[in-house]
Amino acid sequence: MAMAAIGTMVGAAIFLLLGATFTVAGPWTVVSVLLAALVAALGGMAYAELASGRPDASGGAFGWVRAALPPPSGFLSGWLAWSGAVAAAALGALGLGFFVTELLWPGPPYFDASSSEAAVFGVVALAVAAAGHFARIHIPARTIGRWTLAKVLLIVGLLALGLGTAEERSEGVVSIAAGPQFPGLFLGAGIFFIAFQGFEVVAQLSDQAKKPERTVPRGIFLAVGATLGLYLLFVLSILANVPRTSIAGWPSCDACGAPSEDFFFSALSQFALGAPSVRIAFLAVGIVSMYGALNASLTSAVRTSFSMARDGLLPHALARVGGREVPPAAVAASTVGAGVLLLFSLEAIAILASLAFLGLFAFVHASVVSLRRRERRTVPGFRMPLVPVLPMVAVALNLSVGAMLWRYPASGASPIRIPAGDVATYLGAFWVAVGLIYHFFAGGRASLQRRHVPSGSEVSAVLSGEETVELERYRVFLPLREFEDIELVDFGARIARARGGELSLLNVVEIPRNLPPKAIRFRYVDDRIRGLQRLAKIGTRYGVDTRPVVKIGYKVYEIILDTIREEAVNLLVMGWRGERIEGDRRILGSNIDYLIENAPCDVVVFKTKGMTRPLRRIVILTSPIWSLEGIGELALTLAEEDRSMVSVVSFAGSQEEADRLKKDATTFVQRCQDLGFAVESKVLYESRWESRAIQESEEASILMIRATSPEGARKFALSPVEDRIAKLAKSPVLLLRKGVA
Repeated sequence: MAMAAIGTMVGAAIFLLLGATFTVAGPWTVVSVLLAALVAALGGMAYAELASGRPDASGGAFGWVRAALPPPSGFLSGWLAWSGAVAAAALGALGLGFFVTELLWPGPPYFDASSSEAAVFGVVALAVAAAGHFARIHIPARTIGRWTLAKVLLIVGLLALGLGTAEERSEGVVSIAAGPQFPGLFLGAGIFFIAFQGFEVVAQLSDQAKKPERTVPRGIFLAVGATLGLYLLFVLSILANVPRTSIAGWPSCDACGAPSEDFFFSALSQFALGAPSVRIAFLAVGIVSMYGALNASLTSAVRTSFSMARDGLLPHALARVGGREVPPAAVAASTVGAGVLLLFSLEAIAILASLAFLGLFAFVHASVVSLRRRERRTVPGFRMPLVPVLPMVAVALNLSVGAMLWRYPASGASPIRIPAGDVATYLGAFWVAVGLIYHFFAGGRASLQRRHVPSGSEVSAVLSGEETVELERYRVFLPLREFEDIELVDFGARIARARGGELSLLNVVEIPRNLPPKAIRFRYVDDRIRGLQRLAKIGTRYGVDTRPVVKIGYKVYEIILDTIREEAVNLLVMGWRGERIEGDRRILGSNIDYLIENAPCDVVVFKTKGMTRPLRRIVILTSPIWSLEGIGELALTLAEEDRSMVSVVSFAGSQEEADRLKKDATTFVQRCQDLGFAVESKVLYESRWESRAIQESEEASILMIRATSPEGARKFALSPVEDRIAKLAKSPVLLLRKGVA
């Protein structure tokens, strides 16, 4: 999660806002960066406490604020979160446009006027990102983490190269015309603060964390700390390479008030003594970084607007999910909003984003104080120190930094000589006013009369019963996609009864990653619960305690594995249609290899197609690699009700193997006879196991094999022979793989 946050944070702001920060902070630029990091770190503490100790962090901070503070605080915090994410997306898009422009038409001259083509490229980048959302193109988290690490290491290497070459061509000390002033320090921190936006992604991903009480705080603090170190190196490297003639005489220098992006580009032209390869490498990394940050900010905006609409705070059209399980209105609204902001200067967009997040963080800090007083939290997690003093200091610091942003001067980036601070402040005030007016007439008046009570649908796991899981009991676990395989549930119930254990039924509602779990409404989950309850009656008939569970999440197979570990499952039972779709790792009746390989318990794969009652003949196949241990117990459980005949068919290639297989079967045959079952045992000298097994299946009610995972590199979890037998057999097939943990 830390890598996901770092990938979001290292975007347009760090590359393009250093010039704007230097314009107002001058020699105190580094101190302004440290102050911005302090504001972000305090906000990170508040997020860490709320996200690690409370449910439903995926929709954004407005959920916490709504539960902690009186109306319209909840709506206003969500409104600010949405606008901040939209502005951050616009900042990334415009920054990407500047980098593409510099790559295609490199300067100098610098510090003249901003490129008009940058906004066009920004619109194209937004359109591509929106298309990716509509198409549900998702990059795995591990891939993002690896790319982020590679990107950061490459940036560090390039910056180190820049510092080294700067020493070789030292131009002496830069003179300044006036000393720095205290307001400039706060103003510089405010303009640079947006560079630390992105660590809240860790909180939004908390619903995917296995142990959020530990991983969320660690991810937030790692993200803030790592980016601070990278930013300090970046600031020192750029300041060491920017032409001295451009910054001499601050605050009346050539770079002061000029387009902020030129500050970086002019320094980049000096890297490695102007080597073109270094310049191209830096621009390429910057383009990819900005697109990643743009895409992450757009995703955050979509999630926030969707969650607010889902709770009735925004028009319900934004919560409507389309045919590809994507909220088209939420994606379109966020994209169009970011596109409109491209009409303004880079500095105005950055200030608008900073104002939104500074206001949001103030609400979050106040929520920490309120919730700490009202609630006694019993779950583990990070606790912000010195409450309420530290949160109140953070609120004051946020408001002080935000209040200074209106003083940001006019920039050469805009043909309209209106200070960027004024433009952003007026635009932000207008946006807040529009939001409050809408909220007032859309139900805000009624919300003032009542407090929000979190809905039961705001959970990622829905239990149809309240039974406590007794970990010491034997547990049979059935993950089900559909609710028609009665024979599979019947088998699980029989095994649970024979072991005096419990039967657990699970259905997973899989949702796209750009939606929070609360996207699924209760009426949809209710259908799943009713389907499981209908199957649970099978277990009740056998006198078995049965727990039907519906869970909502992103990766079905990971949810199943987590449930196996959490509930100490002894036997995983999965149905199989006998078909295989290569590369599919989900429980969709097609490919179950991933779970066969990774489940830390016994696994049964049961192809029930064609199963009829009564079971007249149960055939167990054994061989030098197919043991009778474990599979025999399952056969006796199946044979009990119908008093089925049990047939042990052993494949041997030599007399020595035949003698060993006969000896192994003797104890099992004797047990069958003691229990009153008809039993036969025969040894076949056969090397073509597959064809002979298919012949045996023609007269069998069910064919049973204890499978063995092949050694070395393998394509599937089953050996090719077992795989083909299961697919081609004329009868139902049950495969058992004994657990390795």
